[in-house]
Amino acid sequence: MDLVKVCKQQLQMMRDTGWNSLVDEVSDFCVKKNIDVLNMENMYCAQKKSQRKASKLTNMHYYHVDFFNVVIDLQLQELNSRFNEANIELLLCLACLSPNNSFSAFDKRKLIRLAQLYSYDFSTVDLRGILCYEHYEESNAKQNGRSMVE
Repeated sequence: MDLVKVCKQQLQMMRDTGWNSLVDEVSDFCVKKNIDVLNMENMYCAQKKSQRKASKLTNMHYYHVDFFNVVIDLQLQELNSRFNEANIELLLCLACLSPNNSFSAFDKRKLIRLAQLYSYDFSTVDLRGILCYEHYEESNAKQNGRSMVE
């Protein structure tokens, strides 16, 4: 989930401050490859619109606002719709069942939360059993002077 968070932050940072560096990078590439560089201060001319109906935008405005920002906004919307709070909670709860490193990510609280989220798949007896086991573990740990943070 950290990767999703970092990805969102990087996209937002690119949207907020990345335009100038992108234009500089593309311009440098074009100069090295002898490709004509578009003057961003000129008026944007849409390919299929008549000159009378064309809006009065500079190339800079069109490519920055109407293109670059729109694409990044679409990416952010997609990430937000796929990884909303409910989905993130579910994925974090499921991650506690990963067998990697001998179930090192196992977390009883997340397992209990998963059982609560899928209450129709667990009988009341199952839920009580999980909760009783949790209380048993806590009281056992207190008696032995150990912390439950394992």
